[in-house]
Amino acid sequence: MARPVEPGHFSTCEARLDKHIAGLCSVDFPVAVVLPAGGSGERTGLLTPKQFCTFLNRPLISYTIQTFERVPWIQSIVVVVAKESLDLMMDIIHRFHHRNVLVVHGGSTRHRSIFNGVRALSEGEGGTARVKPKVVVIHDAVRPFVEEDFLLKVTMAAKVQGAAGAIRPLVSTVIAATLEGYLDYSLERTKYRASEMPQGFIYDVIYQAYQRCSESDFEFGTECLHLALQYCGTNVKLIEGPPTLWKVTYKGDLAAAESVVKGMTVDLYTFLYTTLTLYCF
Repeated sequence: MARPVEPGHFSTCEARLDKHIAGLCSVDFPVAVVLPAGGSGERTGLLTPKQFCTFLNRPLISYTIQTFERVPWIQSIVVVVAKESLDLMMDIIHRFHHRNVLVVHGGSTRHRSIFNGVRALSEGEGGTARVKPKVVVIHDAVRPFVEEDFLLKVTMAAKVQGAAGAIRPLVSTVIAATLEGYLDYSLERTKYRASEMPQGFIYDVIYQAYQRCSESDFEFGTECLHLALQYCGTNVKLIEGPPTLWKVTYKGDLAAAESVVKGMTVDLYTFLYTTLTLYCF
């Protein structure tokens, strides 16, 4: 695998193939990013939430912010963190000289946190109005490797369709179990896809979707694209992304992320396919 030009950024075959197509597009409208970063990171088995875990003297979330800062047509970034992590996040921003980053506190669930980030793009302190973006991109803070070419695809599709998001093929069959621990049913794998990040939305679409969604959605839901479909009738565009859109979830993923950033000769594609297969139940 080719060495990254800079930490937090690396090429994929698909990105190179689509480079000419992406180059034909120009982003002449305001785009902002919301990075939910309020997770506790229980699955890593570490005391520190994974987004704040450090490798090569930089926390994971800083690599993700850096990736979006390098995209010239992104105007602002909102990072949503747990209230107890506000000071830590502000320290990271100052220490690593991040620009145009607004930090807001999250809610009790993923959807509440994302909505806080979305609202912060149009509502300032004390209820003052901000100039809202045309498109908002939602991306997990623990997915540091995303190519500008693919981000452009999602952003342009969102502008046209109202919402768009990355998907990947399932690598294992999904099954449902009874409360007693027996097989209930299985899904036909070829009909389903794994929802990934980034996801893009016309700002008013995702804002209205959150305004209209139920308490049950806020408490138990995790899929933003579904809210756009259900509450705004948006014809959501799904775009197959490269394997590099992986999420740091387990302790071993941090070591893999470090290897990518260092530019070592690591076959990330093989790593992803074998690791994700082991982690699917």
